[in-house]
Amino acid sequence: MLDFPLRISNILPVTWANLLTLIRLSVVAPMTWAVLGKKADLGLGLFLFGVATDILDGWVARRERPTVLGQLLDPFVDKVFYFSLCVAFHAVGLLPLSAVLLFLLPQIGIGIGTLVLWRQKATLRARWAGKAAAALTALATGLLFLTPQGVWAYWAAIAAQFGAGIYYLLQQTRRGTPEAAGPGIPANPRQ
Repeated sequence: MLDFPLRISNILPVTWANLLTLIRLSVVAPMTWAVLGKKADLGLGLFLFGVATDILDGWVARRERPTVLGQLLDPFVDKVFYFSLCVAFHAVGLLPLSAVLLFLLPQIGIGIGTLVLWRQKATLRARWAGKAAAALTALATGLLFLTPQGVWAYWAAIAAQFGAGIYYLLQQTRRGTPEAAGPGIPANPRQ
């Protein structure tokens, strides 16, 4: 059996969860190409595979000791995964440009907030609002592969993303709100 975590240099730990995240990242280009090529079956299959790796890497990360790399890589890959699909769906006429821009806005805000917290050595944790928004985004994106009427679910997912962003902002402005990345792992242990 392989002895994970493997080390790609002495600095960068690659755990099973991080490996699954990297596999999800490798699906982005062919999945986007499938949407642009109007190969809905292939695109949907790759999308479902990507969602499965996302679910599995979360499950594995909770059982392994989460890494700093994983805390930053997983949400980044999630944003690349969904935003590339959003742009591809716009390119083939399934989403208006306003949906693309409105989807991007809370993603940038949450991404910047995550980096700020990480730099402040805060610990990080996904909360119910973010998980609900992510689940609705996955459902809505899957529906876009199946029917143009999935655009209505996509608008609901955009609203949920804004709601999650506001929820996180309010949580961070409250004094004494504990954040945890899992079993008490500091976000930026190198400082």
